Amino acid sequence: MLNIPKAMETFVNDYKIHLVEAGKNNLVLHNVNNQDLFNLLEILLSRSGRTDGKKEKAIDYTRKHKVDKAVIMTVAGTMNGKIDYNELIGEGEKGMVSVFQETWNEGEAKGIIEMGNDFGLSEEDILARLQKKLNVSLQKAQEYLYAYRKQNA
Repeated sequence: MLNIPKAMETFVNDYKIHLVEAGKNNLVLHNVNNQDLFNLLEILLSRSGRTDGKKEKAIDYTRKHKVDKAVIMTVAGTMNGKIDYNELIGEGEKGMVSVFQETWNEGEAKGIIEMGNDFGLSEEDILARLQKKLNVSLQKAQEYLYAYRKQNA
């Protein structure tokens, strides 16, 4: 049973999981103190304050507390990032900035694409908004759009 701080209870889902699957994962997360996990989730999911400072706060927290890579990957996954963890691990140590930045950009891109679709914008207009808002290349904007359409097909 997890020892969940009172302040974090609203962020933790109460759904059943297969314990066999949870026990067979090869992450070390189930053997470490989960305080960093809850602290990072609290920073990123906080409804108070501005959203643009949350990412930087999370990055600062991971640096100051030397957060385990398994915890970082769990947080990034929880934030609905579609990051290829094997690629991250295979390329050596990437900084927390790149993991959180990619996760953050994917969430922002999803919002921009959904708004563009809701307002009937053309694909070119959506791509232009992605480039401007996220400060990414046309190729990266196209990757976000392709991934979004593939996920929502």
